[in-house]
Amino acid sequence: MTTTAQHTVPATAARQYYRVKDAARVLGVPPRTLYHLVEHEQIPYRRLGTVILLPAAWVEREPTMPVKRR
Repeated sequence: MTTTAQHTVPATAARQYYRVKDAARVLGVPPRTLYHLVEHEQIPYRRLGTVILLPAAWVEREPTMPVKRR
């Protein structure tokens, strides 16, 4: 009898990185703002090929922008 090893991710696994679009949604800012900060190396980031990843620790630590009232 052969068994195959299956790699399962624990349900409590914490996210390590956010893509710029997802981080912008969490922070309440336009994605372009984060791209600008990355271009000027003002925020921590990692590049995986053409994808820019922002550390979850930084995204979750930063205060969110207040929602504008109309």
